[in-house]
Amino acid sequence: TKVSDVMTTNVKYCFSDQDLAEVSDNMADIQLRRLPVLNRDKRLVGIVSLGDLSIGGAEEESKAALKEISE
Repeated sequence: TKVSDVMTTNVKYCFSDQDLAEVSDNMADIQLRRLPVLNRDKRLVGIVSLGDLSIGGAEEESKAALKEISE
């Protein structure tokens, strides 16, 4: 089996210079716990998770996003 046979297509992502509140709202809306992070050249620079948001000072945003994702 090839990875392409089981991978997720239509990958959602955010940009490294986006506001945390905007990203956490987006994560809640699309019900994802992790997002690839791209720079403006659309090169992968990392992955952000709800846990990262909480540790990075966006605890309220991560709680709200988790609540939306869990519903």
